[in-house]
Amino acid sequence: MDEFYLISGALLMSAAIVLAFRAASAGAVAAYAGAWALRASGYASLSSRLLLFWAIAVLIVVSIDIVRSAPLVIPARARHFITGGALAGMASGLMFHQAGAIICSTAGVLLGLGAYMSLSRLREWRLAARWAVAAGLPAVVTLTLVAIGIQGILAKSGGF
Repeated sequence: MDEFYLISGALLMSAAIVLAFRAASAGAVAAYAGAWALRASGYASLSSRLLLFWAIAVLIVVSIDIVRSAPLVIPARARHFITGGALAGMASGLMFHQAGAIICSTAGVLLGLGAYMSLSRLREWRLAARWAVAAGLPAVVTLTLVAIGIQGILAKSGGF
């Protein structure tokens, strides 16, 4: 049964990365479910307090998505730049534990948005800031949860 949870967690984490590029809050929920599956498998060292903190973060992301009166239209290319920057930042921040994953993925969101703005010649800073929050916050939560899962597996195996 432990292997089932491990495989389920890995599949949910993979789906979370894909969903982060498409639907913001769905990726955060999938990543959180994947973290719980990895914890249940026994192959990842994740504490209940850590998962409780991230449950609150996921609830905030989902609540913001639900409460928004009108959906914010973000071009697919901009969302891909923002989420891709968060993914690259998370990958570089993996070696700095949880705080490094959060900080580097946040920096990746800002760098991805800056790259999109320079390529599309977008000069509306308020709109870009709204995109950074609407697409960047869920991407940071999703990819940090993925990083925590990876770090938990590495910590349990003795490689971290």
